[in-house]
Amino acid sequence: MATITLTTAAYNDAKQYAETQNLTVDEFVVSLINKYAHSKKKKKYKMQPIEKLSPEIQDILNMPMVGQLDADDINGDKARMDYFKEKYGL
Repeated sequence: MATITLTTAAYNDAKQYAETQNLTVDEFVVSLINKYAHSKKKKKYKMQPIEKLSPEIQDILNMPMVGQLDADDINGDKARMDYFKEKYGL
């Protein structure tokens, strides 16, 4: 068995949090270690070719672009406002 040394303040904080989660301090610390030690082993996702996606997703991805966005409107906010002005007469 190994030992980890914490300051009194850190231990008290860990104990207080562990109690709110119905855990022991040991269980809480182990859960943190597991969470961060294994975070680098996350599953890597591979992009699927469009042919393997559902027909609904293929339809969305193959939609033709309506109009062009200006270079200064990278998020489409200006185009969206122009659409609202035209549709609702704003």
